[in-house]
Parts: sequence; structure tokens; C-alpha cells
Amino acid sequence: MKSFTWRAYTGDGKLKTGLDIASDRSEVSSKLKAEGLFPETIDEDVKGRLPRGRRKRLDGDMQAVLARQLAVLIESGLPVDEALSVAQSASGTGAIDVAVRQTRALVREGAPLSEALEQAQTGFPSYVISAIRVGEASRDLAAVLDTVASHLETKRADRAVLATALIYPAFVAIFAFFVCGILMVTVAPQLAAMFEATNRPLPGITRFMLGATEWIARNYVVLLSGLLGLIVGIPLLLRHSPIRDRWHRALLTLPIVGSLLRQDAAARYLRTLALVIGSRQPVIEGARYATDVLAIRDFRMESERVTQAIESGSRLSAALALTSFVPPIALQLVEAGEKSARVAQMTERAALMIETGLANDRKRIATLIDPMLMLLIGAFVLTIVLSVLLPIFDIQGAIQP
Repeated sequence: MKSFTWRAYTGDGKLKTGLDIASDRSEVSSKLKAEGLFPETIDEDVKGRLPRGRRKRLDGDMQAVLARQLAVLIESGLPVDEALSVAQSASGTGAIDVAVRQTRALVREGAPLSEALEQAQTGFPSYVISAIRVGEASRDLAAVLDTVASHLETKRADRAVLATALIYPAFVAIFAFFVCGILMVTVAPQLAAMFEATNRPLPGITRFMLGATEWIARNYVVLLSGLLGLIVGIPLLLRHSPIRDRWHRALLTLPIVGSLLRQDAAARYLRTLALVIGSRQPVIEGARYATDVLAIRDFRMESERVTQAIESGSRLSAALALTSFVPPIALQLVEAGEKSARVAQMTERAALMIETGLANDRKRIATLIDPMLMLLIGAFVLTIVLSVLLPIFDIQGAIQP
């Protein structure tokens, strides 16, 4: 079987491109004609790559769907190739179909699933690829994919909760900014002209808001360009390791964000460690594989020290004490597992405990975001209203005897 990239037209003249697996070009041509397509070119592609126009990475929701599909199919006993084939036929999204086709082509050429997903540019984070590699090495791929799918689904749920919490404040903020903008552009300048004609000083808050409005009007092009530059430039800068490391260190110093990052790293690290040890692999192998799932370089360096300590003869619990992200309660559970010869089970329990605490923290933060944003919006609106009403009250007081 070989992989082929093709270009074909639909009955209404639209161009489509893709990748398929077949024994020869005639089989691909027959498949395309059966689908109502008219092939233009069919080229053998031994590297399993797609045309550049079709290279679209999966977003977080699509990754969660694909991981869950593979977890269920492989758990049912299907080989990886057949599982990918079923996932391809069941995918209702074009991007998933393209990613699965590309991944399956690489698997059929002998690449392991982890390598195929990475080369297929599916967009899975590096720690997910490393976790799948752990499952392949431990021969427990279904369990690892189930864990990965649960993790991605949890992230998707957290994003949904956060987005839901932001919807109402966002609508209120847009409407409030619109109304306040009208007040500052139309009403406030008229009041300023009246005060200037009567040689009376404007209230300080009104002068400040008028100055801010004029400054924004003069520099809105620069402000919009700077905002666009931040949106585009920050992701590009974070691709460079030194800048990314400084960014991570800065985030770790923040009270709430730093705690969330440490909990997330500890949960992934201990979960991977439990999977490897539970598959009857040596603890040292678990420590090596667990290092690969950490995204923050400082944590990876700490994990490498854990591996070195284990190689020197230290117990797992003592070695884990060298890290800054594994909490003390997790160390106590691992130590209890060492004493009871249940290291894998207790390590998994520690990971589950941290994951539960992390989920609860995220829910609390999402719950607090809504009222906090409403307070900020209310303070902004109050400032605008006072900057308009105070001059009116001042004029009224001057007119009344």
C-alpha cells in the first residue's frame, strides 16, 4: 500500500485536494470517481505529506474528539491502522479527515502513532505526543489515549466555562463603552465649552477624561497597531526558547497563575509516572518518560535531577522531593506506596488528587471572573458618568442664588 496526494474537481467546479492510501493510482482514481470527483493529478507521496494548502492543524476541540475516538477504538481491540481507518470514516469535520488520512499514511509506512501524529502536524502539544510514546513503550496505548482524551476534554470544558463566564460581561462592556464614548464625544465637549465661556474651571475628573479622550483620538492608529502587534508578536516570540523560558518564570511568580501551572505539571508528571510503573516498567524509565511531558524548562531540569537521583539509588519519594512542583501531600502518598509495594496505585491516586484540586481551582476562578469584571466595568461607567454629571451640578449651583 502506498500514499497518494491528489487534486480533483467536484461537479460544480470546486477544487479539492487530499491524501489517500491505495495500491496504485488507478485505485485512487476509482475511489475519487465513486465519490463524484474528477481527478486532475494523482501523485505518489512516500512521505505521507499533504499539499500545503491543506495543512491545517486541529484546534483543541478537534484534538479531544480525535483522541477519544482513538482511545475507544484501540480499547476495543482494533490495531492502530484500523482504528485510524474507522476514525477517518466517522469524522464529520474536514480538518479531522485530513489529519487522520495523513497520520494513517505514515502509520502504514511503519511510523509509530506518536511519530505519525507529530509529523502529520495535527497540532497536539509535545507533552501529549510524549504521553502517547509512553503508551507505545509500555504496551498500554489504550489507557494512555484514554488519559490524554480525558485531559483534552477537561481543558475543553475549562475553556467553555471561562468563555461562558466572559460572555455576559463582554456584552455589558461593549454596550457601556459605546454609550460612554458617545457621552465623552458629544456631551462632555459642550460642557467644556460652557465652562470656558464662563471662565469656570472644570472638575478634575472631567479634565482627565477629556484629556484621555483627546489622546486616544490622536493616537488610535498607533494604539490599534500596537494591539495587533502584541496579538501577532507574542506567539511568535514565545517560539524562541530563551524568551519562552523567561515568560514561564514570570508566570510562575504570579500568585494564582503560578499555582495552576505547578498543579498542571505535577498532575501530568505523576500521571505519566503511574502509567509507566503500572505497566511493569522500571521506575527509572518512568522518570525519563515523565520528563518529556513537562512543557516548562525549569520543571524539566528538576525532573532530570529526579532521574539522576533515582539512578544513584534514591527512593522515588525522596527524589521527587527535589522538585518544586510536586506538592508535599503527593510525596506522602508516593512514600506510602513504597512502603506498601503499591507505588503505581498510590502515584496514580496522587495524580488524581492533584487533578481534582486543579479542576476545582479553575471552576472557582471562572466563578469569580464574572463579578470581578462587572465591578471593573461598573467603576469605569461610574467614572464616565461623574465626569459628565459633576460639571452639570457645578453649573446648576452657580445659577441658583
